[in-house]
Amino acid sequence: MKNVNLPESQAMQVWFDFDGTISRQDVLDELVNRFSRNESWKLVEERWKAGLIGSEACLREEFSLLDVSDDDLYAFVDQVEIDGGFIPLIELLRQNHVPFAILSDGIEKFIRRILSRFNAGDIEIRANRIARRNQQLHLVCPHRQEFCLSAAAHCKCSSAKNLRIGQRKTVYIGDGRSDVCPARQADVVFAKGVLANELATQQHAYIPYASLHEIVAIMNRAWTSQVAAV
Repeated sequence: MKNVNLPESQAMQVWFDFDGTISRQDVLDELVNRFSRNESWKLVEERWKAGLIGSEACLREEFSLLDVSDDDLYAFVDQVEIDGGFIPLIELLRQNHVPFAILSDGIEKFIRRILSRFNAGDIEIRANRIARRNQQLHLVCPHRQEFCLSAAAHCKCSSAKNLRIGQRKTVYIGDGRSDVCPARQADVVFAKGVLANELATQQHAYIPYASLHEIVAIMNRAWTSQVAAV
């Protein structure tokens, strides 16, 4: 594995996507696939992928189709697995005093519940929320912004700007369409999946990865080289 020109740990901050990056599956995609009353969500999804609507409109329409009890909902959430490299990666970041946060277009309560199984539920998370009214789940978007260029449920660019500490360089780790805008604004990007394809199309630099274990190795190698060079 080649060395990567990462910022020094004391000058770095890390943003994580969640669905498909930390989790092994896209939690909301799987939720809608399992519990939607009909398959009209597929048309909604296609409109989003085509850029005709943003993720806020997409998720609101898809949530309106869900028919799921709390018991079934959380039984589903409790079977979601995460990338085995995530815990070693955040341990490495903590050891090196690197601030990090999760910026997700998913649901905060789901994310915290999933990560609590791995004793990691106390992480800084910015994500959407849900409310139940008359047995119907509704999307709540505390981090949406009117000016968001992606019309996203969660404007990750705004969250990244608000959470940034001083002049630290930013590292973004993601895999999906909702990661494209914040990734373009980061100093270093680790990408796979749709995000990697989009950045390649736009000729935007990124570091490919398949597992978060690879990023642990890259950061260890980069920081070891920096220490050796001092």
